[in-house]
Amino acid sequence: MTSAAGLGAAIRAANLRLALLVPLVLVALGGCADGQDEAVRTVPLRVAMSTFSDGTFLPWNGSTGRKPYLDTIYEYLVYLDPETLEPRPGLAERWEMGPNGDRFRLWLRRGVQFQDGWGELTAADVEYTFRRMMAPDSIAGMASTLRFLITDVRAVDRYEVAIELRAPDIDFVAGYLSNAVAVPIASRAYVEAVGDSEANARPVGTGAFTLSAYREETDIELSAIDGGSGHWRVQPQFEALRFLSVPEEFTRAAMLKAGEVDIAPINYDSIKALAAAGIRTHYVAGNWAPVIRFGGLVEGRLNPNVPWHDRAVRQAMNYAIDKEAIVRHVLQGQAEITVSDFPVEEWSPLAPYPYDPAKARSLLAEAGYPDGFDMVLRTFTTSPGAELPIIAEVVAGYWRAVGIRATIVPTTWTSLRTAWSTGNAGDIAWTHRGLAFPNVLQGLFASVHTSNLFATFANAHTDAEVAAIGAELDRERRALLVRRLGEYLRDEAANVYIGVANEPYGISARVGAWPTLSLVTNVDLVTRAGD
Repeated sequence: MTSAAGLGAAIRAANLRLALLVPLVLVALGGCADGQDEAVRTVPLRVAMSTFSDGTFLPWNGSTGRKPYLDTIYEYLVYLDPETLEPRPGLAERWEMGPNGDRFRLWLRRGVQFQDGWGELTAADVEYTFRRMMAPDSIAGMASTLRFLITDVRAVDRYEVAIELRAPDIDFVAGYLSNAVAVPIASRAYVEAVGDSEANARPVGTGAFTLSAYREETDIELSAIDGGSGHWRVQPQFEALRFLSVPEEFTRAAMLKAGEVDIAPINYDSIKALAAAGIRTHYVAGNWAPVIRFGGLVEGRLNPNVPWHDRAVRQAMNYAIDKEAIVRHVLQGQAEITVSDFPVEEWSPLAPYPYDPAKARSLLAEAGYPDGFDMVLRTFTTSPGAELPIIAEVVAGYWRAVGIRATIVPTTWTSLRTAWSTGNAGDIAWTHRGLAFPNVLQGLFASVHTSNLFATFANAHTDAEVAAIGAELDRERRALLVRRLGEYLRDEAANVYIGVANEPYGISARVGAWPTLSLVTNVDLVTRAGD
């Protein structure tokens, strides 16, 4: 059995190993003098990121991890209210759903202009963006889901767009058209005129900022259009933004202390030390979910040779882990233990697997593994998810106590994503982080539907359940169907679910209000302190 003291030692050892990998960077930077309002405005808002992800600038040529900087250049058809999460007009002034929940019409805001003189945004740009997002060469995170869900998108006239779905989805607008996802609208005329390569190097959107410079894996500089005045949607309080790629959390924390950055994702165990140095913590509530995923469990890509092909083994791997201790010690209490890898209200009442190592050993013996087995557990660091390598160490310790010998193999998100999406992760397990979805059906398509390349547990039953949820237009009956699927996934031990966590950011004294919501950083809406 792994004691609390043993867990603490494992965490400290894992932290030490990670710390030894990174250099100590403490370079002092003079801040703006108090009261010098104009100086505060002209000095860029500096945002550290653990990774730029793909470091690309077209909606369809990279992952969702690019949203912090892409969302300042491009805009969305709909915006979610940070307080109520209700959809509000964006590039679309209004919309309506057909009687069967599978057809939508949108009417665009007139007069919205693309940057650099590329003309007015029209329905043709919306149709073009969605078709590029769904094209075979699209590597956007939502590409496979959009390909499956949308059967047609077309410009009815200059300002009207029609979208038809394969299956009903009463939350389609918030779930696929809003800023909570990653389908920002690009200029058809511009991309077709200059080609993808040039359009990626010099992206053109309708947002309040334009790209000034990009230095690969170093920084991204953006400038507010007209100094931050006159934009139809937002008037930025900072004339420039500077995103910095800082993979090591230790370095990000040091930069916060030195005044080199204003916003940075931080580890939970850095919060107290940064507070002592005057750095505030801002939490993005329910923004990520640490999870252990199993390869080889998707129908059509099954691997019957892995031990966790047997449900009893997956259940044992859940019983073996003290999730409450992980939440308390690794996530500093900033998580709620759940049976899902993204927030689902209907699944909140479902009981998670308790910590029961004796039950884990019994199930392993019944499944034919009385002496356990050897396996590979891959892990990487990302944001949110800087704690994933530590969680891997702790989980491996719990598994070792019941006979499961996991060899931890560090990797990168890029290489793991490639193996995962090409069907080459069927014999491994890996730490991952689930993200929040504005639409439960979108989350289900992404995680438990066989059509999605990134599903890890999916079969004919889950496909049928997802279809039934989508077809149900009555919200109360739909909620019952969602709960039923949650019970099935919990009983099947589809993943090792740990909890849904709040993501911590360190913020400097220059930052005032920051209206974040899950998956949406809203960097262009950050206000100056005192305003």
